[in-house]
Amino acid sequence: GLVAPAIGIPIAVYDALLALIYATRYATFIGARAPTLLLVLAAAQTDALAIVGNPRAILLPLYLHVPIVAPATRDRRGVGTILRSALAGVAALWGTLIVISLPPATDAMRSYRRYARERLQERPDSDFVIGLKIFPTLNAPPPPLSLISDLGLADSIGAGALSVYLSPHAANGSATLDSLAHVLEEERGSGGKQLIVALDFEQRDVVGELGLASASGVGSPAARDGYLGQRVADVERIVRRLRPDMVVPVVDPFGAGARTLGSLPPGTWEHYLQQAATAARRAYPGVRVLAHIGGFGARDSALYAWASSGASPVDAVGVSLFPWYGGAVTLSYRLQAVDTWMGAARSEKELWVLEAGAFPLAHGDASQELALWGELAWATSRGAIKGLIVYQASDYGSPVGLRATGGRLRPAARAVGRAVRALGGEGAEH
Repeated sequence: GLVAPAIGIPIAVYDALLALIYATRYATFIGARAPTLLLVLAAAQTDALAIVGNPRAILLPLYLHVPIVAPATRDRRGVGTILRSALAGVAALWGTLIVISLPPATDAMRSYRRYARERLQERPDSDFVIGLKIFPTLNAPPPPLSLISDLGLADSIGAGALSVYLSPHAANGSATLDSLAHVLEEERGSGGKQLIVALDFEQRDVVGELGLASASGVGSPAARDGYLGQRVADVERIVRRLRPDMVVPVVDPFGAGARTLGSLPPGTWEHYLQQAATAARRAYPGVRVLAHIGGFGARDSALYAWASSGASPVDAVGVSLFPWYGGAVTLSYRLQAVDTWMGAARSEKELWVLEAGAFPLAHGDASQELALWGELAWATSRGAIKGLIVYQASDYGSPVGLRATGGRLRPAARAVGRAVRALGGEGAEH
């Protein structure tokens, strides 16, 4: 009786919701099976965070709601009452957002079932490669634990390609490149794996390097041009030392690139890719240059059209495929968008899925397994697509890996292994 019901009830309901949500998230984290209703509730919380908090909340494992306790005092007047009323209002708002997010979260969770009966399309020998993105974006030589776990996982699933992301800092350091070359030598030799190396601009040290006010890209055009010129030199240095089969001069220009340099027009990125392609081939004529298209907006479409044309200097185009908040519904729209791009371009250049993944912590382990299988089924049925890289081996920064932070392999790892065996001559599976 020390807190008015109008204050206590919203807070109690909100805290009870959080208790259920985080118990579910913990169960998902350790691999325990949680009831579908609770998985939907956890997905609804992520949707609510995206609405009010951060649009990329689905990628942030520690972006949490905070439980609320209203001070239970006998004084129901003055500042204390105002504070408790404000807390109750916050609890009611968040609780309402979670509840109204339940229908779309339910639809998203159910949508993955459509991939359960998908089948892989058999391809001629060596015509389609399934690879794995390993390590976090490297600022230094690969961590010892990542070396053991990621390379071991790549071997166990039979990955035919390894994808490695480097920061500008790592590309400038000979120690990192030398260490990486040594580590991957055996994998590329006796293992016969292709190597794809990508330059990831989205790094905190860009702020100091560019003199920007923030990583959102507030800086002068001259500073940006200078930065892009340095990245061309990085690409040449990477290719000369590592001699990869494929190099990606920039990961997601209008996503990660924009968060570093601000919004740049497609023409600026086209000029950068031209310079980077020239530098890469100067360092190693055998390298293929891949232009990565990370999104599905108008600028991404324009860059795809340019990169896939015969006039561009790049050898291949790569896309990213993730379900996002809408689950398989969103993923299907993105698959249709790529089909439209391919139909309009009618290009003879290779297309790769440079990043393929899902969100097991948000939508459950089964959603990741089904989404990856659906992405593989779609990619193998398109002759222009020559490879798919699973993003990623372990949970680095975002909980999207085949291996959870605690070391547990998620069911999707076995699904990828089945796909590799199926395409290796054992017949298509579902």
